[in-house]
Amino acid sequence: MLKVKGFTLIELMVTLAILGIILGFAAPAMSDFVTRQRVSGQASELMLALALARSEAVKQGIDIAVLPATNAGTGWSDGWCVGPDSGATAMSNCTDPDRLRNFDAAKSVNLSSNFLQSGGGLVLFFRRDGTCPNCNGVRNFTITSPKLKITGADARCIDISPLGRATVRKVTRDTAC
Repeated sequence: MLKVKGFTLIELMVTLAILGIILGFAAPAMSDFVTRQRVSGQASELMLALALARSEAVKQGIDIAVLPATNAGTGWSDGWCVGPDSGATAMSNCTDPDRLRNFDAAKSVNLSSNFLQSGGGLVLFFRRDGTCPNCNGVRNFTITSPKLKITGADARCIDISPLGRATVRKVTRDTAC
């Protein structure tokens, strides 16, 4: 008798059903993972910008600012930039040719702060000694997403001390920094 190699239709259907069940559980978990990674990545990018601004202020011996990309309603959620903030080379916005670096915003991540652009109030800048003169009191950044779960501590708060040191805290989605 001739032996046939391969799968029967029933074996193939059972395999596809099991694969469908596994994918049904994995898809929502993957979506949550991607959202958490975007929030975490955005916090890391902002920490990089703050460290760059502080180190450049000390290295160049001038004040360096961190500004939101726009001063419209979205503010920091559109991205931000780092550049000089003193003397003849003062940077007025993120399209200024003197800027050191632009940072892009992540999709579906909200970044808010009480540091505003110069036309709207308080500007975040580091002095040539690395200090942040306007970081007294409640001055921080909140990084969150509406897609985060309410219960998990997946959102981030970034606090900046008057000495210019930035620290990150994990908080729940709706917690105010």
